[in-house]
Amino acid sequence: MSYNETEADFITREDDMERYVKSYKYLVIKADRSVELYQSLRRIQKDILVDSSTISKKMKENGGDHCICVSKPMNYVFYIKKLT
Repeated sequence: MSYNETEADFITREDDMERYVKSYKYLVIKADRSVELYQSLRRIQKDILVDSSTISKKMKENGGDHCICVSKPMNYVFYIKKLT
C-alpha cells in the first residue's frame, strides 16, 4: 500500500467487511504463495489455467469444501477453498 492512499480506501465498518467478504466465493493460494479471492470458478480458470469443470469435480471429491489442482502447462500447484 502506498502512502498516497486515503482512509476512504479502507473498510472501517463491520457490515461493509461482511458485504465485501460475501461478494467472493473462493480463496486461492497460488504456487508463488500469494493469496487471491475470486467470485467464480471461471475467473480462477483464466488465471491458473485449470478448467473450471476440473476444479468443480475435485472440490466435490472433498465434500465441496476445497481442492488442490495442478496446472498442466506450468505444473504449478494451487489450493482452492470455497468460502460460501
